[in-house]
Amino acid sequence: MPRHGVSSGQGRPRSGREQTLDRSLGAPSLRLLWMGLALALSDSQVLWAPAGAHPLPAQGRPAKFIRLAPQLREGFSWWNLTCPACKGLFTAIDIRLRNEASVAQVGSMAIKMCTLLKIAPPAVCQSAVQLFQDDMVEVWTRSVLSPSEACGLLLGSSCGHWDIFSSWNISLPAVPKPSPQPPEPPAPGSPVSRVLFLTDLHWDQSYLEGTDPNCENPLCCRQDSGPPPASRLGAGYWGEYSKCDLPLRTLESLLSGLGPAGPFDMVYWTGDIPAHNIWQQSRQDQLRALTTVTDLVKKFLGPVPVYPAVGNHESTPVNSFPPPFIEGNQSSHWLYEAMAKAWEPWLPAEALRTLRIGGFYALSPRPGLRLISLNMNFCSRENFWLLINSTDPAGQLQWLVGELQAAEDRGDKVHIIGHIPPGHCLKSWSWNYYRIVERYENTLAGQFFGHTHVDEFEIFYDEETLSRPLSVAFLAPSATTYISLNPALPPCRVPCLPNRWQLLRELSPGPGPRDLHPEPDAGE
Repeated sequence: MPRHGVSSGQGRPRSGREQTLDRSLGAPSLRLLWMGLALALSDSQVLWAPAGAHPLPAQGRPAKFIRLAPQLREGFSWWNLTCPACKGLFTAIDIRLRNEASVAQVGSMAIKMCTLLKIAPPAVCQSAVQLFQDDMVEVWTRSVLSPSEACGLLLGSSCGHWDIFSSWNISLPAVPKPSPQPPEPPAPGSPVSRVLFLTDLHWDQSYLEGTDPNCENPLCCRQDSGPPPASRLGAGYWGEYSKCDLPLRTLESLLSGLGPAGPFDMVYWTGDIPAHNIWQQSRQDQLRALTTVTDLVKKFLGPVPVYPAVGNHESTPVNSFPPPFIEGNQSSHWLYEAMAKAWEPWLPAEALRTLRIGGFYALSPRPGLRLISLNMNFCSRENFWLLINSTDPAGQLQWLVGELQAAEDRGDKVHIIGHIPPGHCLKSWSWNYYRIVERYENTLAGQFFGHTHVDEFEIFYDEETLSRPLSVAFLAPSATTYISLNPALPPCRVPCLPNRWQLLRELSPGPGPRDLHPEPDAGE
């Protein structure tokens, strides 16, 4: 897996309090979620939590269950479930789901337990469960999770084997790998191309100045947040250093103030446009965010070409990105089609074609440079649709190999953009991606991701010695303040010379901390 580092930049390290806030909203265990939904059908008590914004580092099953064991033993009778009883229970659950599609019963029990366990306020519990329940039950009934696998996950390997995310391999061409060629910095005065790196804008359509920035809901500074206590200030005009996203005027101010940092030759925009109110979003809300913010980017960047990537918050429910074999109303066609329409001025026909299929594409923005935009939701630990089949969803990695081999044959360099960093992906996906990066290290000149909201990097080392760096993935800080961060829009420079295009990182501080409370200037 890539090794991680933090570079100096806009996203500052978070305090213990902020990290606690983040975890309270963070990624749930898919395994506990499915156990909970299943047990709800048999009138057992469940542990349920809605999917969150930021995947946490993977943890092994024994550590996680040992940590939860005291709470489970005290509050849940199923901890002493025997293996035969477990398999009988899950067999009955499978039959019941397939024959009766008891979505309402699953949802009702999940709402009760979410409220009882105080996972979220009652209104959030109800809205979140109702939003997620249809897709969750559909995935359960279509997944390969057998009673033996479910009980192996819940009770241990002596009762069954959990292999739903088992290892898999993509095929690399038989073409021998060229000898590694370490990148060389360009000579002083060489021409460079300036690239604006946008990520995690998170526009809150319901942001309201003066409301409580520390409300009980997962996202605050909103119309439903209520007033703050008399001892505290309410949400600022421009935003707030708390668990709040941004009003549209702040994004407009950020984009309109880019003049001194430009001009830019192109923009890499790595996703997450909507806010973090994941329990109450509709498709109409998501499409409004997509078109409104896209229009804003076009307004202030004019003819500069923009190359977007799909974030995990673009869909609803959050993290819900079915592979292309899922058809009908539960597919992602509604989202990809809207993206293709909104982004058509920036993307050629072939890029729009693959965007409509799977949310990824490739194009050549400059001679000698190939840009590849990946849909990293197909690697996400929180994309519950991958429970059905997690083997190279949409064939994206095999397609990536073909693109990189063609670029190598032409002598082109490649930039990869995406939302979720590869170090945050499912193990097999991340391992295969690592193999691809190592094979095409001479061709791959830059990787650009977002999602974590802080300024970081991931370093890839050669697999043989784990000592020779061969690639770096740059993770940009967010524009949103969520949670308690400074807004950031980092510019980058790359040499626009044949066979170069390596990143020359600009470590300029960008916009520093600002008082978010003053009223706007007259006439603004």
